[in-house]
Amino acid sequence: MTNPSWRQGPPRTILLATDLSSRCDRAVQRGLQLAKLWNSRLIILNVIEPVHTTDRNEMGDLPSWRRPADPRRGAQDQLRRQFGESVQGAEVRVVEGEPVAAIEEAARELGADLIVTGVARDEVFGRYVLGSTVDRLARQTSVPLLVVKSRVWPYEEILVATDFSEASQQALTAADRFFPTAPLTALHGWEVPYAGFLDAPGFREQWKEQEKQGCEDFLQRSQLSFEGRARVRVLVEHGCPEVLVRQYMLDKEVDLVVVGTHGGSGLFDKRLGGTAKRILEYAPADVLLIREPRAVRRGEPSR
Repeated sequence: MTNPSWRQGPPRTILLATDLSSRCDRAVQRGLQLAKLWNSRLIILNVIEPVHTTDRNEMGDLPSWRRPADPRRGAQDQLRRQFGESVQGAEVRVVEGEPVAAIEEAARELGADLIVTGVARDEVFGRYVLGSTVDRLARQTSVPLLVVKSRVWPYEEILVATDFSEASQQALTAADRFFPTAPLTALHGWEVPYAGFLDAPGFREQWKEQEKQGCEDFLQRSQLSFEGRARVRVLVEHGCPEVLVRQYMLDKEVDLVVVGTHGGSGLFDKRLGGTAKRILEYAPADVLLIREPRAVRRGEPSR
């Protein structure tokens, strides 16, 4: 398998998956903004439920003015009504099928370097309902996935959630390649197995120093250039990672967090479990998921 395209720079082809509902407006706007920023090819994909043969036959008996409009033309018209001339130049595709399978097939066929989609809705206390399509895409796609939540402003600072794993290395590299001029903040949240240890004399300081050394080693192993490393600020804080990510994004008005995914233990696993799922649900703004290439090479089954 060749190296992932994101190691070479920003995405050349963006696949924007939308059901054209109002909750996906921000995802469409973000896809348009990024395509303009990167001068990328943008394909807007709308997946509709299959129309059965019997339904097609019944439609043929209807007067022309009662037959449903061509779905591709309808999608184009709706996009133009909502977003005006900004969608000019974007390709619009309407396909029938199961959403996740159709999105993945389109991504493979088109050679997409990035999939952009939105969330179902947000609830009290800042938790987002992902929806089954986003949840399954996050668990199984090998293509970088941008889950859009926030209003569309330029990404000024990029937050990278790290646990010092190889997957976190990939997330840091992708953040650097996608946004080569933006400041990067690598945030590591650490917790101890037993809270009582924190009361032991000097324990907190010793543990924090150990975590800081881990961060230094992490950066030394990174694939960043000298200039890239100069843009990275490292934060090592005690606390739940998802809580720290949320608080930092709110306090500093950060609109994007990048998270690495892989097939083993650590920040993110193939079941979308633990810390990473909570980051995806509770982050108050956009989340970019980058899957570790080795997990893809191992041929892990989609679940």
